[in-house]
Amino acid sequence: MVAPPEISVIVSTYQRPGHLRRCLASLAVQQGVAGRFEAIVVDDGSLDETADVVDQFRREGAFRLKFCTHPHDGFQLARCRNAGIRSSLAPYLLFTDGDCIFPPDHLQRHLEARRHGVVRAGDCIRLDESTSRQIDEQAVRSGGFLAMVAPLRKSLRKTYLKSLAYQLMRHGSRPKLIGWNMAAWREQLERINGFDEQFRGWGCEDDDLAARLRKIGARVATALGYTQAYHLWHPPHATTPGRWQDGPNVAYFKRPLVLARCLEGIRSRSLSQVSTRIAETDQPELARRLRAVFHESAVGPELELLVWPSTARFSTNSACRVIIAPAAALIPTAMVRAAHSVVRYDAATGAAGAIEALRGALQAGGAGSAPPAATRDAA
Repeated sequence: MVAPPEISVIVSTYQRPGHLRRCLASLAVQQGVAGRFEAIVVDDGSLDETADVVDQFRREGAFRLKFCTHPHDGFQLARCRNAGIRSSLAPYLLFTDGDCIFPPDHLQRHLEARRHGVVRAGDCIRLDESTSRQIDEQAVRSGGFLAMVAPLRKSLRKTYLKSLAYQLMRHGSRPKLIGWNMAAWREQLERINGFDEQFRGWGCEDDDLAARLRKIGARVATALGYTQAYHLWHPPHATTPGRWQDGPNVAYFKRPLVLARCLEGIRSRSLSQVSTRIAETDQPELARRLRAVFHESAVGPELELLVWPSTARFSTNSACRVIIAPAAALIPTAMVRAAHSVVRYDAATGAAGAIEALRGALQAGGAGSAPPAATRDAA
């Protein structure tokens, strides 16, 4: 009987078979991990020879290899990575991209870096176009590419030292998780339902994953003291912005209402599956309607709703805390600060309008908004 893998390597790719070939070649020559890992290539709907490249490596049999794909419908990296999670078997998962190559001890070093409850934030050295062209499959298999990149190996030293400082100060968003070299435990990813598939186009899906992992108490620590990867040059994707803040996903990433366990992830969840606490309120009809939509639970709720006006208070610091209030209502500053989001609705629409506003905030991030200035004045 074949033992289950200790680590699953999830490789995302789209329309770059030459890069993928070199990526898989670097996995085929990993040292000290024979029989201990599997790789899952998750393809975003390539129409070239990507599947043939995977078949070739599968026939070689140097390591366990799977292939997942779906029809292309825009850049859907989160969807790809979730498919990889579902197809994987190991308790520990390493995410990377098909345009990355690795030193021969990369997987061994990631396995050595495993710590219970810790997510590892790795990184890649970006290779220029000329160097990337010189690194062919033979250079990868033989390890000859390491001499080509030797002058660059210390280029992440500053990032490493900064990451250590962030860890010591328990920074809220650093070290940064980057999807081309990061590792996490399966149980952590399942607790947050993986990557949020509402991220489409370039960017922010890994920032969002990191934020939600931290919400459940995961500790993010750098992997740069153990290993680093190398990113092969290619032209930027059409949705890649000139500046991060101009990216197509930034507005959704900055939404104020974020469930730790996303709705569209490894599994698709309805609002009725979101464990919720609904505080006592002076609006019993709205509370009744909310209870018909959400799954009310007093034990470890994901979402806590406070319908304004109310004399109740939020009961926990861990749940996603939301005030639902008529558009014109004034809310005391202390209450606003205690909430993650204030969802406003037109009082004329009653309970139906309130629920629709909340539904929009949870499902698309469009209806939730940062509290307007008026809500910061004590009522």
